[in-house]
Amino acid sequence: MTTHTATDSTDRVEDQPETTSTSVAPVTAELLHDVDELGELAWADPTTLVLEVNTRTDVHLDPHFCASIRDRGVREPINVYRRAADGALVVRKGQRRTLAAVKAGLARVRVLVEPQSPATDADAEASGDPEQAQRAAEAERIIDQLGENQHRAGISDADEVAAHQQLLGLGMTAGQIARTTRTPAKRVRQTTAVAGSARALEVGSCHDLDLVQMAVIAEFADDDTAVEQLTETALTRPGQLAHQAQRLRDARADRALCAEVEEQLRADGVTVLGRDDEGLETATAIARLRPTADDPAGTDLTEQAHRDCPGHAATVMTRWDFEQAGRIAQPVWMCLAPAEHGHAELYDRPRPSTTTAAPVGETDEQRQTREDREREVARQERRTVIANNKAWDSAQVVRRDWLRELFTRKAAPKGAAIFVAAEIARGDHDLRRAMESRNFLAATLLGLSDASAGGVYGFHSGRPHPIAEAAGSSSAARATMLSLAVVLAAFEEGTHRNSWRNPSPTTRRYVTQLREWGYDLSDVEQLVITEQTGTTGTTPPDAADEADSADDGSKTDSADGVAVEDQAAATTELDTAATAEGGAEATAEVIANGEAAANH
Repeated sequence: MTTHTATDSTDRVEDQPETTSTSVAPVTAELLHDVDELGELAWADPTTLVLEVNTRTDVHLDPHFCASIRDRGVREPINVYRRAADGALVVRKGQRRTLAAVKAGLARVRVLVEPQSPATDADAEASGDPEQAQRAAEAERIIDQLGENQHRAGISDADEVAAHQQLLGLGMTAGQIARTTRTPAKRVRQTTAVAGSARALEVGSCHDLDLVQMAVIAEFADDDTAVEQLTETALTRPGQLAHQAQRLRDARADRALCAEVEEQLRADGVTVLGRDDEGLETATAIARLRPTADDPAGTDLTEQAHRDCPGHAATVMTRWDFEQAGRIAQPVWMCLAPAEHGHAELYDRPRPSTTTAAPVGETDEQRQTREDREREVARQERRTVIANNKAWDSAQVVRRDWLRELFTRKAAPKGAAIFVAAEIARGDHDLRRAMESRNFLAATLLGLSDASAGGVYGFHSGRPHPIAEAAGSSSAARATMLSLAVVLAAFEEGTHRNSWRNPSPTTRRYVTQLREWGYDLSDVEQLVITEQTGTTGTTPPDAADEADSADDGSKTDSADGVAVEDQAAATTELDTAATAEGGAEATAEVIANGEAAANH
């Protein structure tokens, strides 16, 4: 070990530029005494430093910290004292910096050699009790180490964002900031995104939000309503922020899809019924109409034949498209006033009613009140179904993102091996089906394969399954995680839009286990593990939202399981109420579901 005192005139930094000489205060006895009390600043080989007992038991040498030490050295000197017995330098404060310097391979680090070591002979002689002096010295050590860590305030996320913003202003790129500050690239992307949003910085500073929360605010900074909702969620239900943000993303995407189709319709001269148009409540879909009352029941009124009708209009809805594997917008053709323009209902035959039997002696006014109330209840139930279906779609995105993050961890969560063994022994349908179909979702969530590319592997394809291939070269801990991914992905693939109201026992176990492992259930997912279902607590959709018609491929969005391929002849109460009210929303819903099922 070699050391050089900071006061040694021969200890100069290489390539240090020459400076103009200036007057220096004379060295006095008092000044030398102060220097002795302050200690000696020196260089030392970190591998020679001795670590004494420390209050910090987990040093957590994360890669980014070690990389920063390697790049920039130990900027703050390590506090040491010289042991009287052998002259070794013992670390008093700076255990983590010392270990990081050793790990980074630094040849030397700055140390501050304190003037006295604990429990000196003088202390022992003064007290007359060496053991007492040792205990006092130990107490001082513990107090110092606690004080160093307990009273240290880390930089706030808002301050970090401001610092990165300043670095961007100085010409550095996000990549350069990540490399030079040894900050994870994902975090720098978030800080720079927030730095570009004055609204996010303002809200974050005002409410002391963390970086993730501010990044979400920045994403919706141009939407005052969304910012208010997200801020409220971040402050009152932070675990729901990801779900709230995803619902807003999905709603924004749907509006964008609809806007594009609406613009084209208007360019073609078609009257478009928007979300807030009163006409949407009284208009009727032409798929529920025949040209005139004189036409035979069941005669279709086509869009082409209806174009010359003064009431010709359209509203735009979104639905899931199987070929494009995503949501698309499509027009639902409407007539603004079918009776006025001579149209009639598609079928004249009465439809069976499922309404409550009329009480004896009920007056016409009482009957009308009761039927209105029943229709409103059915309407609200329908709104709940549509709102929860949309919420489930959004929750699926968040849930699968969480699974991706889970599968990247070094160790599986507690109890994972027991869970996997039990589920394999049960051999439920969802797991068997996934195994027979090569479990594409598991490979995709693990980042081992792209399911959209076809995923042709296994059996006689000559291509090994990517999970089996990964398991062959993995550690025991990683193999456990791979097994967990196979099971969880199978159960995830088995969920669908009806899971929130008709969950299978497998889905209940699956969602319950995710919650126990730290996943924050959204309101609609919470319904899976509760006995009674209800609303998600989200804002009820408006008329246009109510006509949403996404389909999950196995279940329709219909609240009562109407056979969508026979949509025109459907005889449900939902259809009856919609036609009686001129209900564009529920009617458009069934129509779009029918088209989705037909396309599938």
